[in-house]
Amino acid sequence: MDIVTHFALGICTAETFRKREEGKAILYLGGIMQCFPDIDTIAGLFLPADRSLLIHRGLTHSLFFAIVGGLILSLIIYPIFKRQGRFFSHVFFFVLFQLALHDLLDLCNAYGTGLFEPFSHQRFSVNLLFVADPLFSLGLIVAALVLLISKNSYRFRVRWAWVALLFSGCYLFYAGINKTIIDRRVHDMLQSRRVNFKSYFTTPTPMNSMLWYIVINSDSCYYTAYSSVFDSSSKIISLETQAKNYSLLNFVKGKHSVQNLRNFAGGYYTLSGTDKALYINILRFGQIQGWDRKNAPFVLSYPLITNQFHITSLQKNRLAVWDADAVKAYIKRIGGNQ
Repeated sequence: MDIVTHFALGICTAETFRKREEGKAILYLGGIMQCFPDIDTIAGLFLPADRSLLIHRGLTHSLFFAIVGGLILSLIIYPIFKRQGRFFSHVFFFVLFQLALHDLLDLCNAYGTGLFEPFSHQRFSVNLLFVADPLFSLGLIVAALVLLISKNSYRFRVRWAWVALLFSGCYLFYAGINKTIIDRRVHDMLQSRRVNFKSYFTTPTPMNSMLWYIVINSDSCYYTAYSSVFDSSSKIISLETQAKNYSLLNFVKGKHSVQNLRNFAGGYYTLSGTDKALYINILRFGQIQGWDRKNAPFVLSYPLITNQFHITSLQKNRLAVWDADAVKAYIKRIGGNQ
């Protein structure tokens, strides 16, 4: 998830842990520890983008780091909380909880999280939430602001925290129901049309959990599609063919960045362009307004020949061609209208 959501989540969970006589320092600690695994983004300032993509949500997002890193961080900050009557076990549990909660929340996104690094490089994702979803985050952010601004004596402080956490938890459950609906719809569609496929995945489109992006892996190509939970039962899921073009890899054989990107893609990628302008497209990041446009470009399209790509390009591409008309069309599509 985005760093603002993580920080707000850390504050809200810290409030449920805070003693009445304690100050707000533990709230800030909760926010900082909740964001700490994202320290791996610093690598993006010094390393090529293909390495940055793999390092992010790698070791610092593992359960191993939550335990070992949590122990080291607890030893550093324990003297501060010892004076407030906290045992080391309390501090360690608090830090471990924040680090592990960060990992589990990131597990909900399509990016992929290396939970078992450094022992296994496999990435895990349950594809329940987009990396930024206002309906999941808003309650946490409002509650976090109230907790930071209000006085320690305010009797309803902890209620703000629990209500925000409960609302986000219910929304996560709602997203799970929506995913179940879409997965069942895709399964039935594949069966009824007798589509030959190896695997498929569904993941939310930007800022919501009602409109879903679908990628189906077949022997010769991929199919991409979009479906809203509000689509009528008679609405046909329109499949768009994406050629794999794996033969184009012959133009860049042996290049280390190619293997990094293939590993990062988790098997879901295509190639496009020519031998002088060749791109690898990572399918699980979606397409730029693909719900409204045919042959829409992919959000993460990495140049293999020039290597002129920066990790910040990913964020820019996500916001490409958004204007008032595009937002209106997007809201209508979420609501089941095309």
